[in-house]
Amino acid sequence: MKNTPFDLTGKVAIVTGSSRGIGRSSAELLARLGAKVVVSSRKADACKEVADGINAAGGDAIVIPCNIARKAEVEALIAGATTHYGKIDILVCNAAVNPYYGPLLDITDEAFDKIMGSNVRSNIWLSALAIPQMAERGNGSVIIISSIGGLPPWVGQNPPGMVT
Repeated sequence: MKNTPFDLTGKVAIVTGSSRGIGRSSAELLARLGAKVVVSSRKADACKEVADGINAAGGDAIVIPCNIARKAEVEALIAGATTHYGKIDILVCNAAVNPYYGPLLDITDEAFDKIMGSNVRSNIWLSALAIPQMAERGNGSVIIISSIGGLPPWVGQNPPGMVT
């Protein structure tokens, strides 16, 4: 992109949940701004479509599939990106799950654990693995995409708004 103060040439970005929606748009924009992008979600084929589009448009993207609820896959994502590009400058934690809609009093333990594991714990894992190299270089960005569902919460909303 020309005429923008947001030149990301030489930067490396990981975007979780980047096979569709906000994640895909984020990956494509980061690439247009010059970043090398790691496209990641659970489905490699969907990621490949996004990466192929970025590469066809003159960008630089690779695919590293990852289920963010699995620590070994999160570790492989960070390690793979670092091995391929040599560093991580930008981490966009976008992937999330929403297996339950309804009052907090009715949520099962399994659904709650899935939400917290994927939407909270995974961001801690990702950040803990990416931030040390950013800190060592003295720069980097972590962006955590979240819902506006808590502003204000509504009756029947699923966690984390937790209104019943």
